Amino acid sequence: MNFHEAVAVLRRRWYVALVLLVVAIAATAGMDKAIPGKYQVTSTFSLLASHQAIEGTSSVPGTKNPFLSYDTSLNATADFLVRRLDSPDDGLKLEGDGVTEAYSAALAAAAVGPFITLTVTGTDPQHVTASMKTLLAFSQQELVDVQTQSGVAPSAMIGSIVVVEPGPPTPSHKTKTQAVLGTAIGGMVLVFLGTFLVDSLADSRRRRRRGRTARPKRASVSAAMEQEPDGAAGPGAAAPVRTGPPDDYGDPDGPDAWGRVLTGPQESRE
Repeated sequence: MNFHEAVAVLRRRWYVALVLLVVAIAATAGMDKAIPGKYQVTSTFSLLASHQAIEGTSSVPGTKNPFLSYDTSLNATADFLVRRLDSPDDGLKLEGDGVTEAYSAALAAAAVGPFITLTVTGTDPQHVTASMKTLLAFSQQELVDVQTQSGVAPSAMIGSIVVVEPGPPTPSHKTKTQAVLGTAIGGMVLVFLGTFLVDSLADSRRRRRRGRTARPKRASVSAAMEQEPDGAAGPGAAAPVRTGPPDDYGDPDGPDAWGRVLTGPQESRE
């Protein structure tokens, strides 16, 4: 089916296409209302070298500046903390603290240091902000608890500092847009396929109806020809074709006439 045929079908079955279009629009609007809007809050914090590493010792003097003491050990600790925050155990603890929204912890994209980005996504903007503050405090405390459980002295513990404070909730339309767009595309496919299907079924019914009407006509004509006697043809009717000798058809000349036909005219002999 080419483009012109498709347009012709849509014009011929416009009432079907209109009904399906209304259904598609209603489904799209319903999907838009069914999926609530989501809001997102992000925050970033960084790990810092321990006080002992900053101050240094008599043999290994420190930098006296925590921002000059980034090394690979901090990156490894940041990766460990991210995995810990994403574990089911920490998820249950956070849920008990009131973080009921979806959250994530990940190393900052394209970061060259131990920077961790936290994200909270939910439908209530105020609760999302509160959950982010809870998650940020929990993450920093989790860093302290892990080191305490490992027997690290307070002076040797890795610290943390907030780099980006939680900002105001921002609308997140990605999931909703994908769902609504998918419903709209599916509705348009339904409009075209449904219209073509109805047109095809209507054509099939029309052909079957024509076939049932034509068969009785042919049968009646055949029955009439069978019932008509041989001599009942009216004036102007075609005479029956004779294929045998004339005497078979009651020719008064009989076999002699048939012989003359075969031998041609004969001259009389006296």
